[in-house]
Amino acid sequence: MKRIALTFATVLLLHAASVQGQDSFCGAVGTEGCDAVASDSSAIVAWATGCTVNRGPVDIVNPSGARVHYGDDTMAIGPLRGMNTVAVSLGDGGTAVLTFAHPITDGEGPDFAVFENSFNDAFLELAFVEVSTDGERYVRFPSVSLTQDTTQVGSIGTLDPTKLYNLAGKYRYGYGTPFDLAELRDSAGIDVDSIVYVRLVDVVGTINPTYATRDSRGHIVNDPYPTQDTIWGSGGFDLTGVAVLNQRKPATSSISATRHSKVMVAPNPASNTVNVVAGSEGNHTVAIYATDGHLLMSRHFAGRSTTLNISGLGNGVYMLRIDGEATKLVVNRR
Repeated sequence: MKRIALTFATVLLLHAASVQGQDSFCGAVGTEGCDAVASDSSAIVAWATGCTVNRGPVDIVNPSGARVHYGDDTMAIGPLRGMNTVAVSLGDGGTAVLTFAHPITDGEGPDFAVFENSFNDAFLELAFVEVSTDGERYVRFPSVSLTQDTTQVGSIGTLDPTKLYNLAGKYRYGYGTPFDLAELRDSAGIDVDSIVYVRLVDVVGTINPTYATRDSRGHIVNDPYPTQDTIWGSGGFDLTGVAVLNQRKPATSSISATRHSKVMVAPNPASNTVNVVAGSEGNHTVAIYATDGHLLMSRHFAGRSTTLNISGLGNGVYMLRIDGEATKLVVNRR
């Protein structure tokens, strides 16, 4: 009999085709085959160290109206804190860009997990998940929603998790939805062995085709809508954290190589210029990103410090990244 060898890429393509053809996926936490990642799992090696949120409106029908305001960026950084009230709301169509001390890499099994604050197994608010190596080119994980799209899921409506695949928020608080970078290995513009950014995009749950969002099959994703809470100021996907399961850490040649790792940025808030001091002498790249992850400026410098001219940036909050570390930069001209 002739032996047929399947390449790794072929196996991935077969897996993707299989998933796209499925009509049922793993169910709620505790059911057979559930792939949820517990927040205290020993498989977790790190958590997000930076987060920048660009909030969406309370209701997508009024995009220029009020924004949700529940929580802040810091509530999605580090491990879960034991209460599902510690979260940051994205609002309709809002985004969150997460950064990490070391790049996420494609290892054995899932590589990271996204946590939401749902209080039970059926009230599920969803988000698409995208990844990037450089902060410019993002690739979205293929997602599937088999929830019917003829009747709107109401504000306190429920979803069946067996009809959901690769959508963050599939599991209740304390359990993350896993994502495997192997699914994106053939994607252009990213290195799945060096993922520096994870971007979440709130699923706008309406079935109104004018505002609806769609999965990889082109099917409308129907989830609880509208979800605004006028008392708490919450709405849409409520992010509580992103855990890393496979991570690439740089080799260090000595203890002294790890002592001076902290980057300093001053002044902060800044007006027209900002001074950046790296952790050590050498060749460095410093970049500034908008809250949606778009690269605004980048420069290389040698030595240990440089001064950036930021007069072209408007007042607001930005993300400054250098040597694998990210920090918030505030521009404020009075």
